[in-house]
Amino acid sequence: MAYFPDNKHMQLHLDFLQEENNRLRQELTKMEAGVKFAKYLTEDHLKALNIMGYATDHNFIPLYYMGAVNEITGYEYSDFITGQIIFEHLVHPEDLPVFQTYRQHLLDTHEAQTLEYRIISGQGQIRWISSMAVPIQNESGQVITIEGFLLDVTSRKKIEEDLLERQAHLDSILSSVQDVIWSVTPDTFELLYVNPAAEKVYGYPLEKLYEDAANGYQLMHTAHELMLENFFTLLQRGWFEIEYSFNHPNGEKRWLNRRAHFAHDAHGFVARIDGTDTDVTRRRQAEDTLRYISMHDYLTGLFNRFFFEKEMHAIDNDSLESVGLIVCDVDGLKTINDNLGHEAGDHLLMQCSGVLKTCFDHDEIVARIGGDEFTILIRNCSAEQLETYVQKLRQAIVEQNQSGSRYPLSLSIGHALKSSPDINMREIFRQADNLMYAEKPENRRCFHKLYRTLKL
Repeated sequence: MAYFPDNKHMQLHLDFLQEENNRLRQELTKMEAGVKFAKYLTEDHLKALNIMGYATDHNFIPLYYMGAVNEITGYEYSDFITGQIIFEHLVHPEDLPVFQTYRQHLLDTHEAQTLEYRIISGQGQIRWISSMAVPIQNESGQVITIEGFLLDVTSRKKIEEDLLERQAHLDSILSSVQDVIWSVTPDTFELLYVNPAAEKVYGYPLEKLYEDAANGYQLMHTAHELMLENFFTLLQRGWFEIEYSFNHPNGEKRWLNRRAHFAHDAHGFVARIDGTDTDVTRRRQAEDTLRYISMHDYLTGLFNRFFFEKEMHAIDNDSLESVGLIVCDVDGLKTINDNLGHEAGDHLLMQCSGVLKTCFDHDEIVARIGGDEFTILIRNCSAEQLETYVQKLRQAIVEQNQSGSRYPLSLSIGHALKSSPDINMREIFRQADNLMYAEKPENRRCFHKLYRTLKL
């Protein structure tokens, strides 16, 4: 008599067979994954390279881990396989969203994905992981496993972070420096770098400067021409230094000190031209002011005795001829100072300088060489022209006094002509000075007559 089990027992038997079939399939998948990894790298190879190989099913349940599992995660292989530790729980909370997106892309795109993220190891250490994963599909195009490698890149990340920190430190320093620091290619002068100070010094935004360099230096034409003009010096010495002026976009004239040198690579070849541009406008202005003060009279603005003597010496050294000299002395200045005060005397001197500037407004050199003494040097001057200048000056004094000036002006005037290169300018000065003093007695009488109303 045949035995037929009831439906209940039949169902239990089928369920048991299904479970056993699933278990065997899982074991087979694990074995296949292990065989695939072992085909390329052995367990020892992966450990030596500090690489962890893995395989999961499409739900990211681990099928096989091998290699540097403990070294990277701080947990044992069995902790993951038995489900005691879930790898996703090791991911740093800040990186968890991008990690989950990374996994979803694997399933959605069916393409290999890479990602760098942090995990917290079993020892509580934060490690950087570089992950590469490949979805494996069956014949129907369904993802059945995820296979990949994990590489501990903590050391590299630390180096990168240190480099970024150093770069940030360097950028902070370069941003605080008021000098322009720049770098260009040695052949085409393509702008490689310029620090933020360039915006203030040059007057253009950084992006405009890079654009200008790419278009042939239309805005920074002067600076570009300097590189061309001094390139031969750069080749000879490896560096050059020069000061140049340019017109700032705000309309001001600026002076810069440029220093440039060749920069070499690790093999000793010229890699760049590095340089600095320092704004020396204030220094140049101070130097110009000092130079002006050293050559000009502080009260009248005319040239002073130092400049006058320097010109006299230059005329002698150049063996010039046909040079006219006029010497003038303000009559009664001491009397004015003693009786009306130095303010009145200064006013009279300013009147005198105004007359001289009006009469000699071309290339003549007008100087105040003493308290009350003025001189005029006239190059390329004939005897007739010199007489004309003297008469013009005397007429200007008359017109000045007729204009109702505060204090009448009286000048004793002498003149002489250097007609030969052999005549020394000292001799010409002595001649003119003697003629000037010859007028003094008569001018004194005129002076007292002019100032009688002032009761001096």
